[in-house]
Amino acid sequence: MQISTLSQKFNKKNLEKKYKDLWNKGIHLKTVDDRNRDFYYSIFYVNFLFVEVIYNKITGEIITIKSFTDINKLMYYLNEDFQ
Repeated sequence: MQISTLSQKFNKKNLEKKYKDLWNKGIHLKTVDDRNRDFYYSIFYVNFLFVEVIYNKITGEIITIKSFTDINKLMYYLNEDFQ
């Protein structure tokens, strides 16, 4: 199965199922605190995919969980200083 197919399949799941996959199978890579906004961005590695989780700092509510395959996006999160 190709990576893009895996990503599409993951993104079609409902939010609760994605969260369970993250909790049970995910490896946390990094969490970024965007001090200019009220968001945290967390990057996980789950089932051969990179997954971005965006959640509100104030309410703690998860806004989105979405997989991605763009290595440039990963490098941006790893190298960018959000302070």
